[in-house]
Amino acid sequence: MYPKPLKTIVVDDEKPSREALATYIRDFCPGVEIVAECDSVKSAFQAIQQFQPQLVFLDIEMPNGNGFDLLEMFKNPLFQVVFVTAFSEYAIRAFRFSATDYLLKPIKVDELIEAVDKVQRELADGAGNQNLVSLMEGFKNNGQNHSKLVVPCHKGFSVLKISDIVMCQADGYMTHFFLVGKTKVSSTKILKHYEEIFDYQLIRVHRSYMVNPEHVKGFTNYGEIQLVDQLICPLGDTYKPHFLAVLGKKV
Repeated sequence: MYPKPLKTIVVDDEKPSREALATYIRDFCPGVEIVAECDSVKSAFQAIQQFQPQLVFLDIEMPNGNGFDLLEMFKNPLFQVVFVTAFSEYAIRAFRFSATDYLLKPIKVDELIEAVDKVQRELADGAGNQNLVSLMEGFKNNGQNHSKLVVPCHKGFSVLKISDIVMCQADGYMTHFFLVGKTKVSSTKILKHYEEIFDYQLIRVHRSYMVNPEHVKGFTNYGEIQLVDQLICPLGDTYKPHFLAVLGKKV
C-alpha cells in the first residue's frame, strides 16, 4: 500500500453529492486526506495546482466544462483519477476498455473502498497514467472503435493494440492474452469482464476462449480453431453457429 495518506481533491458541482462522497471518504478511507472540495473545472484546476494531489475524485458533467476538459488542461497528469458518474453505458464501456476506476452514483461504500485500495496499490507499484490516455481516446470517438485495451496486471498495466490480440484464454481468476509475435500478457481480470466490453473485435468460441476473427486461419472437423503463430483453441458446440456466422460461412 501507499505509505502516506493520499492528498485528495473531490470535484462535483452538486453540493449534496460532493459532501456525501467526502463524508464517505473520511469515514471509511483512513488512508485518504481530503485537501480540497471543488464545484467547477476552474476551481478544481486551481486546487490541483495548489495542492498537487495524488488522487482526484472527478465528476464528469459540470457547468462551464466537464471532467475531461479539466484533464486536458494538464499535459501529463501526475495524479490518479477515480471518475464519479451517472453516465450512459457507452461511457462505462470506455472506462472498462481503459481499466479506469469509476464510481456510479449513488455511490456504494464497498466500491469506494475498493477504488481507493486500487489507487494505493498502483501508486505503491509506480504505475503510470496510460489508462487515462486510453480513456480520453475512447471518449473522443464517443466510446466506440477502440484501438487499444489497457490490461491490469499484477504490477500496473499493459497497453495492447486490439488488432494484435490473437486470442484470450481464461485461467481461473486471470485472463491470458496471446498477441501477434508469440507474446503473452496476463491480466488480473476474468474472461467474462472482457467478453462484456468487446463487441465485434473478439468473439467467444469456448467457455475458456475468445478469438480475434481477423487472426483465424481455419478450423478443423475435430473442433479446433487454427490461428496465426500456430496457435490453436477449441471451438465449443454452443458457440459454433455464431463463430461460423462471423466468418461468413453457413452452419
